[in-house]
Amino acid sequence: MVSHGTPNRPYRPIHAEFQVNQDPEKLDKAYIRVLGKNGDQMLTDEVKWLAVTHKSFDHGRRGFNDRLSYLGKRVVELQASLHILATSAATPEPARVDALGREPFKHPALEGLAGLTQQRKQTILDKRRTTQLAEKYGLVNVLRWKPKVV
Repeated sequence: MVSHGTPNRPYRPIHAEFQVNQDPEKLDKAYIRVLGKNGDQMLTDEVKWLAVTHKSFDHGRRGFNDRLSYLGKRVVELQASLHILATSAATPEPARVDALGREPFKHPALEGLAGLTQQRKQTILDKRRTTQLAEKYGLVNVLRWKPKVV
């Protein structure tokens, strides 16, 4: 018997059709799960489809999400920073005694700043965690892309 695949990659016929979501109702339901009530009405249909389309889909002829992806990453990083600031403010920093008796400047807006570190942000934005989040909300079922090997 001849094996057509490897243990790591299952065999697929050379001309297999890779199925992607074309159902606008399924896409709307995904936006409602992610954005909440009326989440499907926050964006135009064109932007909704662009946001879930990778440049590998249809060889990039239908438009894809590179610029939206860049903007989305910055928004997610901002939200992660705001979350860190909010949760760090809830846990006060331990008091340090200065040898010269000086007291550092304190202001309510600066309370959570000590907890805002790159390591903490990377922990929140870890690819495994964001992948789990995308799976939880069903985004993997509406993404439009084409794998290299089909």
